[in-house]
Amino acid sequence: MSSAVERTVRVGLMTYIAPNGAHTVALEGAVVKVHPDHVARFDRLNRLAGEPEPEPTPVEPAQVVKRRPGRPRKVVEES
Repeated sequence: MSSAVERTVRVGLMTYIAPNGAHTVALEGAVVKVHPDHVARFDRLNRLAGEPEPEPTPVEPAQVVKRRPGRPRKVVEES
């Protein structure tokens, strides 16, 4: 699993993407772990009215684990 980024919810109710990819909801004051690919969106939406838009936080892209192709199945000849 990719590393999560920890954030504190500042608005009353926040919907975000958890590290496992699930859509999750949290209330104001909760410390949550956000999927690294969705941190910019979280930061953009997690601000109070009248605050300027935050500078984008540089986050390394999530590493994709490449799986090896499975071995071919053995063919069993029926006699």
